[in-house]
Formats: sequence, C-alpha cells, structure tokens
Amino acid sequence: MDFKIQTIGLNDLLSAIYGEEQTLHNLFGELGFETSQIERLSDRALEAVVAQFLQVIHERLTSDAGKDTYYQILARYYGLDGEPREPLSALAARRDASPEYLRQLFGEILERCKSKTWQKELKIALKHIVVNELRTVDGQPAREHIAEKLERLTNLRGAADVARMEYEAKRTEILRRVQSDLDALELEFTPVLDAVEENIIALENEIKTDVLLYGESVTGGSYRATYTQGRVSWDTEKITHYAKSHPDILQFRKQGNPIISLRAVNTD
Repeated sequence: MDFKIQTIGLNDLLSAIYGEEQTLHNLFGELGFETSQIERLSDRALEAVVAQFLQVIHERLTSDAGKDTYYQILARYYGLDGEPREPLSALAARRDASPEYLRQLFGEILERCKSKTWQKELKIALKHIVVNELRTVDGQPAREHIAEKLERLTNLRGAADVARMEYEAKRTEILRRVQSDLDALELEFTPVLDAVEENIIALENEIKTDVLLYGESVTGGSYRATYTQGRVSWDTEKITHYAKSHPDILQFRKQGNPIISLRAVNTD
C-alpha cells in the first residue's frame, strides 16, 4: 500500500465533498488545531489518523446488509486503499456494468457524501480522531496554556465590543446628519410615487375590462393580457335528478376515491 497515493486520493475526495481545494491539513486548521499540533501530527500520527478517518467513511457507506459496494467504488476511483487508481470505465468492466450506469452510481454516491449532514458529521468524527491521536503523541495540554488562550479571547472580545460601540456611535452621527435630507427626499417623492401607482392601478383595470370585452388575449410592450375562459361547473344535485330519467348520462360520470378525515368534536 502506497500511503502517498492514499492521502492524495483522500484529499481529492475531500475536495469533492467540501468543494474547492480542500485537504486534510486544511480541515485540521478549520477544526481548531494549532500549526504546531498539525506538524507533530503529520510527523508522528498521520497514517493512524487517515486509517481511522477512512474507516469512518467506510462504515458510513456500508449498507445495513453489510455491503460496502459504494465505498469500494470510491476506494478504487480515488486510490483510498493505497493502490493505483482505476477509472470508472475499468471499474464498470470489472463489475460487469455499463459505464453509464457506473457513472450515474458514482454521482449518487458523491451526492450522498456532499450532504450537509455528511459534511458536518465527518468533521466531528475527524476532530475526535485527531484529539485522541494528539493525546497519545503529546498528552494533555498544560492548563496554563489554555488559560492564556482564554485571556487572549477575553481581550479580543473586549476589543471587538469597543470597536462595535464606536461603529454604532459614528453610524448614528452620520444618520443624524443626513436624516433631514432623507426626510425631504421622502416628502418630495412620496406624492409622485403614489400618483404613479394610482395611474398604474387604474390603467390595469381598464386593460382587464377591455380584454374582457375583446374576448381574446392581447400582447403589447413587455406585457401580455391573458384571456382565460371561466371554469365550467355543473349543478350536481340537478344532474343527479336528471339522471334518474336519463340514466345514459351516468356513463360520463366519474367519482374519485373516498377521503377520510378526523376532527375533534365537542361532546359537552
């Protein structure tokens, strides 16, 4: 097994799942691991992480009946088993399937892997794997190390609050200066916009009346006034009465399946 082939294939699969040029190392950073931790992990435990992560993907793609066809297709296409990759055409021939069918199946497998649920749960699984391996490599981080980060977070949050308050103050001042201009603008244009809207409504009503009189659809400018015949309905009670003396009309009668509904009733 070639570990380089395996990791390159895994990175390509991650790019297909998460988009862009996603890699295992990028995911480590997104999951909150420090650069020094990632470097130590790469030097001393990367193969163990990859093996466990692939096992998670394997298990998720294995059916309740224990079949792992989906994973085997991904493994061979991406070289997740550390062996040279195989194109879909070769996989189709080996599985006695048409290339079109295997391409469709491959697309369905990837769509499953790209779901929001998969994306989230794979990251969660990877984080737990890396945490366990780092504990083995480094042991627990020092309490002081965590406390120092909490202090930095406190300072950053404080700085963010100060910046946000300054932003709100300056924004309020700017709005105060331009508010009179905005009020004047609204006073100027509100009557114009209201008048235009009234004219539009009046003209639309005139058009609808004209088309109703004309009896056909009409196109003009970028609009089409569509004339639609009214829905035909029948008086069921009178038709039923009429059918008693003219039963031949019943051949044109269709009745749908019954529908049952439940509702609460007042028993008081």
